[in-house]
Amino acid sequence: MYPADDPFYARLATLSDAELFHYIQNYSQYKVAAVQAAIAELERRDVYVSNAQLSEIDRYFTRQERERMRPFSLEPRHLRLLSYGIFTLGIGIAIAIYVTSSSILQYPLGYDPFTSKKYLRELEIYGGKINILAVQLSQWFDNLWRGKNLAYTIAVLTIMLSSILWFLGSHTDSDLDTHSDKPHAPLDTWS
Repeated sequence: MYPADDPFYARLATLSDAELFHYIQNYSQYKVAAVQAAIAELERRDVYVSNAQLSEIDRYFTRQERERMRPFSLEPRHLRLLSYGIFTLGIGIAIAIYVTSSSILQYPLGYDPFTSKKYLRELEIYGGKINILAVQLSQWFDNLWRGKNLAYTIAVLTIMLSSILWFLGSHTDSDLDTHSDKPHAPLDTWS
């Protein structure tokens, strides 16, 4: 029933009913295991504990667990407000960069080296076809952080981040609302 070597559980059998009810009535001051053990001991003694009280205790500990598991320890409405703020700030910055940036020089050397067969052949000799792909990918990635492309990059990253935060805030909020509407079963007790 209880771990034999644990002094707390050994002491439970020596407590009076009034002392065990103290655990149940002041459940917010104790850990969930202690309250469950007190309930189990009262059930073992055939002492009646109301279902309403058991449901209230279950709701309290379920709420405590959900609050502990919440991302960033923020309330859902704060996550949604944060997502709105990030969206507004990010899109504003992206628009400002788009308006103020000049177009970047596409080919600073005056020509596209990838149109030269000699350049492509040298890249392939030194690193194979993967080297050509790596250079193209590197150039594409570098271009994301310059000029008007930077505005597009910031806008896309802003939309992604604010969407994730909004989803977390909405999902957590709706999950808490539906959980509070469900009828609560009594705490699982140890038998």
